[in-house]
Amino acid sequence: MNAAVAIATAVGAALAAVGALVVWRQRAASLPSQAIRLVASRYLGGKRFLTLVEVDGERLLLGLAGDTVSLVAKLGDRAAAPAAAVARESA
Repeated sequence: MNAAVAIATAVGAALAAVGALVVWRQRAASLPSQAIRLVASRYLGGKRFLTLVEVDGERLLLGLAGDTVSLVAKLGDRAAAPAAAVARESA
């Protein structure tokens, strides 16, 4: 009888682990991908940085100085950049 209880417990624990894994993967799949990504950052000295970030596919050049953040330039959509480069080369 003890062997049957041990087997049932092991099978139950394995099923619970598989169920937890399935739930975790579904939750992870439903989360949005990183909407903000740090592409590069360059130290300019004296608490000043130029930072390139990507927000939902659009690249932004930011200036950081102390506790201030300023938009230096919108560099456009990352997906559109290769198409624009091809258009310039063919012209």
